[in-house]
Amino acid sequence: MPAPRAPREAAGIAERTAERLVALCEELEDTDLRPCPRVDAAFGELVQLCCHPPTGCTATVLERVAPHIDRLRGLSSSGEGLMEHYWAGRIATAADPGAELERFPYLGNYLDLVRLELAALTAVGHATPRRVVVLGSGPLPLTGLVLAARHGAEVLHVDRDPAALDSGTSVAEAVRIRTRSLCADVSSTVLPTDLTTEIRRADLVLLGALVGADAPAKAAITARLAAAAGPDTAVLVRTAAGLRTLLYPQVCPADLPGLDVLLEVHPRTDVVNSVLVARAPR
Repeated sequence: MPAPRAPREAAGIAERTAERLVALCEELEDTDLRPCPRVDAAFGELVQLCCHPPTGCTATVLERVAPHIDRLRGLSSSGEGLMEHYWAGRIATAADPGAELERFPYLGNYLDLVRLELAALTAVGHATPRRVVVLGSGPLPLTGLVLAARHGAEVLHVDRDPAALDSGTSVAEAVRIRTRSLCADVSSTVLPTDLTTEIRRADLVLLGALVGADAPAKAAITARLAAAAGPDTAVLVRTAAGLRTLLYPQVCPADLPGLDVLLEVHPRTDVVNSVLVARAPR
């Protein structure tokens, strides 16, 4: 068993980790964030550092990089959108779309995340969902595609960006996975009637990690979801913990007063997102 790190050694590791995170932030800001070897390598290192930081230094690193958190999250959000658009185009126009999808570098992460989420639902007594509404599906809607193709779910992709929905539909058609789509903004004060109907009949509503910029926004959105959800509808809210909060906003059960949170799961694998399993109050 290795000897515990001395305080000075631990402080040095935390300092070097924080410095590297800031350096990656500055390196990415010096690019247009579009996929290329330099951008891919920087984001890959950033994700790796956030998912697997040196032991015992998370709190210190977060304190050191606090002035840069908004910059890092903004870069991560923009970079993820550009990456998804890029890969969606590659998949939709490929001679073999299925093979091209298998080349997507984060496909394994999505497969693992969906597996974790289904296990979390099982843990609180929910069966594998038959009808799923994915809010914030994006231009490469892998969660919905995995649920439809591998778990037999009827999936509705929802996004406020028509271009993202069109992109996602093109990918689904290219890989021959049947899904539906609806353009709607869940941050609106009143949910559209057609979306409310879909939420009420769904077994699962999944709120993407980038839907709602912060905890108050998530609270407002999930309160509207709770009002629309049926008595047996599960709500999955993707969040983040530890250094992963440099990539996605953190949401805790206390931030969602409109929902009853039944389970909180924080992976320590390559899966980036944490998961809150909830339902409307009964």
